[in-house]
Amino acid sequence: MADLKEISKILVMLGGILGVIFGIMKALLITGWGWVSFPLLALGGVVEGIILIVVSLIVLATSGIVKIPALKFDNNWIILLILGIVMWIFGGDLGSILVIVGAILLVVK
Repeated sequence: MADLKEISKILVMLGGILGVIFGIMKALLITGWGWVSFPLLALGGVVEGIILIVVSLIVLATSGIVKIPALKFDNNWIILLILGIVMWIFGGDLGSILVIVGAILLVVK
């Protein structure tokens, strides 16, 4: 049976990747690929998408998946939990849930 730390790392990795994908999808609203036709709402979606991409990259850098030294924090459960909640606020959906569950599994260890 796999260790909880390994499962947590996999969940955080998948959550970060999904967060980047959702952020890109949200940022594409300005190009007309989304369902919003009002330009001001689309611009808000772009800002939320960019924030979601950056937070997801911070999650990936913190967990050690991506090597970006400027975005790396300590790999701690509380930091991952806060980043997961921030992802949820900016529309991370399933990715943020995976990051939150991964952070909770780090506590259980």
